This record gives sequence, C-alpha cells and structure tokens, in this order.
Amino acid sequence: MNYPRAIKLIYSTECDEMEENIKLEKANVMAQRKFRLVASLQRMKDFTPEQDQAREFLMRTYPELQICYIDSEIDPDTNETVYYSVLIDGACDIMDNGERAPKYRIRLSGNPIMGDGKSDNQNHAIIFARGEYIQLIDANQDHYLEECLKIRSVLAEFEEMGTPQDPYAAASSSNPDQPPEPFYPVAIVGAREYIFSENIGVLGDIAAGKEQTFGTLFSRTLAEIGGKLHYGHPDFLNMVFMTTRGGVSKSQKGLHLNEDIYAGMNAFCRGGRIKHCEYMQCGKGRDLGFGSILNFTSKIGADSCPFFMLIPVFI
Repeated sequence: MNYPRAIKLIYSTECDEMEENIKLEKANVMAQRKFRLVASLQRMKDFTPEQDQAREFLMRTYPELQICYIDSEIDPDTNETVYYSVLIDGACDIMDNGERAPKYRIRLSGNPIMGDGKSDNQNHAIIFARGEYIQLIDANQDHYLEECLKIRSVLAEFEEMGTPQDPYAAASSSNPDQPPEPFYPVAIVGAREYIFSENIGVLGDIAAGKEQTFGTLFSRTLAEIGGKLHYGHPDFLNMVFMTTRGGVSKSQKGLHLNEDIYAGMNAFCRGGRIKHCEYMQCGKGRDLGFGSILNFTSKIGADSCPFFMLIPVFI
C-alpha cells in the first residue's frame, strides 16, 4: 500500500504551483485512478473473530484495498455445493450478520482449489483485477516507499508510449507488396528480490544466497539472451497480454512443477518479450525451517531443467 503514497508524492511534486487543498484532492483522485490492491483470501469465510477484526481494521485504514474470497452454499434444488468468487472493499455496506455485502459475486463451475492452492488463489482473483499492468506479490513480501517511487520508470519499460503496430494488420498502403514488421510487445518486466531475513542465523544466510543465485543472477543471465522463462514476484506483467494468452499461472498439482514458470513460457512462445530491470527491488522473507529450505532447493533443482532444455530451441 505504499504505491498510493508514492503516486501522491510524485503528483504533489510535479504540481507544486497549485493550492494545497486542491493539490491534495487531485492527488487522492489520481492515486485512486491508478492503483488498486486485490488481496486474495481463499479461506476468509473460515476466519476467527480476531482475524475478522484485523481484516476490518485493514479495510478501514486502506480504502484502496479490495479483498476477494471463495464462498460456498448448498443449492436447494440439486443439494450440491455451489462455489462463488466474491469481492468486497471498504465501500461495501455492513449487513445485519456483521459481514460486508459483496460488490461482485461470480458463480464458479466447481471447486476452484485443484492444485496446491497458491496458483488457484491467483486464478480466482485475476478476474477482479482492473488495469493494464499487474504485479503479483506474495504474502511474505515487503515493499519500500523509495522503491515505489520508481513505478513510472518500471512501467515505461513496457515500451508502449507510442501506438503499437498490429502484427495481424494488412500490408501498408504506401507499399502493398511489403508485409508489416511484426510487433513483439513486452509481456513481463522482472525485478530482483531482497531477502531481508538473511541476517537471522545461518539458515537465513543460506536461503538468501540461494535466492541471490536463482532469483537474481540466473534471471539476469537468461534475460540477456532472451530466454528468461520464469517470473518472480516483484515482476510486473502486461495484464492484457497475459490474461488473453494462457493466464499468469498453472494450477494442476503433479503436472505443473512450479506454477509461475508457465507464465513466462506462455508469454515467450506467443510472441511476448521478457525483460529484467536492475534498479528496483522488493523485500521478501523466507521460511527459515531446515525442511522448508531443503524443499525449495529441491524444487529449484528440478525447475532448472526446462530452462536448459528450452534455451537452445528458442535461440
């Protein structure tokens, strides 16, 4: 939620000649237009009263916060469980039972939890996201105000300042015999992660070093040769491109080893480009249990195989 503060600071700095009250009002409108945070809480219906109180505190503190969750009820006609994706925000009315009236309620075809839950959490929430760009942030991540001030430079990496050329358009009228040049839009802009739990013992140092190798050095090298097929969680995605070409994650447990590598594969195979910027970072905390570090190392060891098998093909 530091992004609204950053947008207001940038707007206030650029419009210094305005009166203070007018500038503050326009800065608030600009922040509401440019940013929304959709938090996906699958199990919100099973929250304890203490957790519900903490959620209400967050919704009152941050009006830009929207929360989506999975609701279920028994259909009286068929006696089967029906599932819904529900969205609420701070502007929703509070009903008699203490819950907020849904802003949107979309019926699903069945139980959306098919895999390990993380990618299903993204897929059922992506329908409520609005805008051209999306950043997928894990629950164990942190962000800093000074990094949020770089948001304009990061969005400029998508290179959409001019009008993109349609790759399916007919030949130009000036030279009908010459086909138009293909346009390869930027689908993903990557950024590095800073593991702020690296100072907590030896296990924290191991987890941070592993992330430095896989999340920064490995991604930086693959981005140089155009073969980075994985998105990390500070990364920015072209939402219009990704949601119309396979989505942002795959969710079938057992078939898909890592849910987010398939977003990079879909983007690359369908004509998108993947970049990596060095000037922005996002904080992240790692579970410092020995078993968790061992499991993640095993996943990376198995996850690296598709990279090296696919790089020679794409080059």
